[in-house]
Amino acid sequence: MSLLSVAAFITGNILRGVSLLTLSAISVDRLLALLLGLRYRQVVTLNRVYVVVITFWFVSTVFSTMFFWNRLITFWYGTVVIPLGLITSIFSYTKIFLTLRNLQNQVQQNVQQPNQTNQLNIARYKKAVSTAIWLQITLVACYLPYGVTSTLATSGGRSLFVYTAWYYTVTAIFLNSSLNPILYCWKIDEVRQAVKDTIRQLSCHFI
Repeated sequence: MSLLSVAAFITGNILRGVSLLTLSAISVDRLLALLLGLRYRQVVTLNRVYVVVITFWFVSTVFSTMFFWNRLITFWYGTVVIPLGLITSIFSYTKIFLTLRNLQNQVQQNVQQPNQTNQLNIARYKKAVSTAIWLQITLVACYLPYGVTSTLATSGGRSLFVYTAWYYTVTAIFLNSSLNPILYCWKIDEVRQAVKDTIRQLSCHFI
């Protein structure tokens, strides 16, 4: 591999590692918000979020740059992190789904008048979770083939077919990064409005 190819591979590996870890952390964050309630802001503080994000970048950078010394370490990093991130997200969203279903059953069985504020909060929470799930589905669709081919490559299946498939699955991962902004604009009203305002401002400057 040329130096430019290695640099592109390492940069892409760092970014996709951080992306995967961040989306997994979002799923855990949504689960904590549901389970902790009022204690959520005491547990999930801004400083702790900074530490988690910095850790993601540090770990992803270290294991990706190990490609210069031992390529298998970098490949095994992707092989371990991808399934771990997917399992974490699937567990978190499954737990969220079951908890919300139990809450709805309790509300329906309650003979007292339901609290409109709680209903509004639950509705907003469901919308946020729905957006995160769409991002997660896209992530799984793009990352799962890469995880399978990476596992085959690191476990001894070093055939031409495996490596060719691996390069195609890397392209699918980069596609995920291109799809995320579209999903954000589609599912989040605030982001969509901000994009419209930015386009409108740019149009005024050029007209």
